[in-house]
Amino acid sequence: MFSITESLKSLIATSRHSAGEYTGLTFLDESYIRQHGPATFLNRMFTAKAYISTDSFDADFRSFEIIGEGQCGTVWALTGTDQVLKVMKEGKLDQLWNDSVMHKTAQEAFETVGIALRNDITIPKYGQFITPRHDVFWQPNMKRFSAEIADKHAFLSSRIFGLPLSVRASIVDALAPKDIRPHKQEFLAREENQHTLVRLYLGRREQRAATRSFRLRNFDLTISEMEYLRLDTHRYATIIAHALAILHWRAHVDANDVEFVLGSAPMISTPPTAAELKMLTPDNIGFVTHGLNLHHTSIGVWLLDFDQCQSFEKDAAGLELLKKGFWMNDPYYPRPVSTNAKDMALWAVFKEEYLAASSILTDSGMPKAFITAVEAEGKRRQFGGSIFQ
Repeated sequence: MFSITESLKSLIATSRHSAGEYTGLTFLDESYIRQHGPATFLNRMFTAKAYISTDSFDADFRSFEIIGEGQCGTVWALTGTDQVLKVMKEGKLDQLWNDSVMHKTAQEAFETVGIALRNDITIPKYGQFITPRHDVFWQPNMKRFSAEIADKHAFLSSRIFGLPLSVRASIVDALAPKDIRPHKQEFLAREENQHTLVRLYLGRREQRAATRSFRLRNFDLTISEMEYLRLDTHRYATIIAHALAILHWRAHVDANDVEFVLGSAPMISTPPTAAELKMLTPDNIGFVTHGLNLHHTSIGVWLLDFDQCQSFEKDAAGLELLKKGFWMNDPYYPRPVSTNAKDMALWAVFKEEYLAASSILTDSGMPKAFITAVEAEGKRRQFGGSIFQ
């Protein structure tokens, strides 16, 4: 049953005082790191229990440069805006177009479900698909790109801002190999350690190798590291399970190769639907703000990258697509088969939450069939080495 009281706890925040009063959020400054250490600071930030002031932490919110690369495009941040442009790689037009279509499909699906299922995860807002004929965009902007763009098909969407400098520095202090820490400032200044998003690898437990290949861009946070930071892994499993259920049974896509990452979030996440607004009053709606606040930064879970997704039918072939979408992805999902008791408990949470969310979205028996198929495949792979490579 949807609880507006519980939802308001995560929606209401307009100032440092009201955020603390209505949501229990704490504003942190540099003295908190000095007093409690980097691991505790990361725990507070990654569990969305705190905000920081970007006036005192040097967060970069206005980059004009390449900030990432995907299979089908190079991602550019546009100066002075909250937009990114994914410019097509050679020969990847169909893939970029599919990314655009599936992104919009997923976004619209999430907008149709209640806050209870989607409030803890955000999808970048769809902008538009830009072609070489869009002179109104390309003519004034081509000179602003620092590299040659041969083909001018591109996909515009809102930006996921990377983690602030204070959070990146704490990742180095808490998780980096010891030989990197004495050179932290030089390390953080390198291009590969800018625009950091953290991948939530609930299905990978092995220890990180102590090598100098450690880098922060697209940082893989393993389940063992989450446990070291005392993060609420069951909460992450619930968020990802709900999102996967929405992708499957409201968007009707297989979720192949999507990503679940931590990035900087606006002060307030998804606004309420019209139906939920009707349950509010002029008094409490006044505390809800939707705009991006560049002075108070929290960390939130984001869902992105839909270029490999495809629609499916509710039949045996469709079930096979869903199973492949689970196993072909990076290890964001908990392991369905493991000798580790914590992993099995995490899978139990994921399974229960996925099936509960799915039951709200469909009367089909396919969600249960999907879980059964995933578990059977896990058992089969157990005898062939590591489940997630």
